[in-house]
Amino acid sequence: MNNELNRQKAPVYHQITKIDIPTVKSGRLANQMPYHILNGGSQELVYLELKFNAGHTYAEVLVSTFTTAMLVGGTKHHNAKQIADAFEFYGAEVRADSNSDHAMLSLFCMNKYLDKLLPLFCELIEESVFPESELQIMIADRKHKYVVNHTKTSVLASDAMYKMVFGPHTYGRRAKLTDYDNVNSDTLRQFYAKHFCAANGKLLIAGYVTENVLRSIDATIGQLTTGQPVAPHTMPIEPVSGDKTQIIKMTDAVQSSLRMGLATIRMDHPDYHKLHMLTMVLGGYFGSRLMTNIRKEKGYTYGIYSILFPQIQSGLLRVMGDIKSGYSPQVADEVRKEMQKLKDQPISNAEMALVRNYMMGEMLQMFDGPFTSCDAVAKAIDMGVGIQYFEDEQNSILNTTPVELQEIANKYFDLDHLATAIAGNE
Repeated sequence: MNNELNRQKAPVYHQITKIDIPTVKSGRLANQMPYHILNGGSQELVYLELKFNAGHTYAEVLVSTFTTAMLVGGTKHHNAKQIADAFEFYGAEVRADSNSDHAMLSLFCMNKYLDKLLPLFCELIEESVFPESELQIMIADRKHKYVVNHTKTSVLASDAMYKMVFGPHTYGRRAKLTDYDNVNSDTLRQFYAKHFCAANGKLLIAGYVTENVLRSIDATIGQLTTGQPVAPHTMPIEPVSGDKTQIIKMTDAVQSSLRMGLATIRMDHPDYHKLHMLTMVLGGYFGSRLMTNIRKEKGYTYGIYSILFPQIQSGLLRVMGDIKSGYSPQVADEVRKEMQKLKDQPISNAEMALVRNYMMGEMLQMFDGPFTSCDAVAKAIDMGVGIQYFEDEQNSILNTTPVELQEIANKYFDLDHLATAIAGNE
């Protein structure tokens, strides 16, 4: 039998019409903290992602950032080095991070070491002491990174865009260098005591999850102090008045960064799936409208993309690209033209089929195993839409028509409020 690959003939492909979404088992621990289990895989590995309602919207600038980062900075019984050494000894990874809506502490380890690591993991949540010496080291390090990052066009353009889109809302707030001098241990301890408790948390468990694993988690994380739920500092997100274009001049920049943004809808809105698909048509993949026009035809950039970024209080349609110096204003005009075209006429059936196949393939890859699936499942849980979101997404991808996408473009592509930030030698 001749098994030689025939490179003159394209391989057979099959259209994806159904993706099996993993089952998520949900329940509550002894302290009533909700948990969600994503079970799968043959290797005895487990991943825990513990999230608290303690993101940037719950505090003054930098408080959530430093409180979360300092969880591994020292407890009543272990200093920072001892904590790091203990997790490393068992080949485990612990990570602390925060965003606008949540603070997160995660643990990735082998099942057989979980019982040894969970007590220390819980110690970080209940007995962190925020030692001043460690905090000052972290502040100095973060200030240095701030100075370095704010010489980058991408950071300056992104900061300006967020401020124009969200204005005084906490989503638009960005730290200044002087804000680092106001960070202190007492403020962090107060925030920590109020927010890092079971009533403000939820737990995602993924991997080889057995009954023994769940019992161990309930005997440790399930015994964390219940506390009181805390509401975020919500405020209406209204279009910011004034000029929607900002150019930050940097004469020594070798290229410019373009960031465009528009406040949109949350993931639980019935139009979200179609807006997601429309964003993909605009600039969500390599053959998109933006890439074809601005990279392939005009050669102004190596890459320009659009993404629909979900947050609890608002969505954000974001366009980003690094552009050849001197051409960013023209590129911004081309982005607006492509958005207007999607408002003026429906896309072709051929383009619709291409985007449909791409998105189904992307979703198939997204659910390739329990650990790969974590980000998608966690996002759905965080945004309050649940795992049913992905069934609805499939249905929308397969059944949305070009005319419906045109209607969505006219409904949400508000070019009058599209913020444009350019940093570079323009």
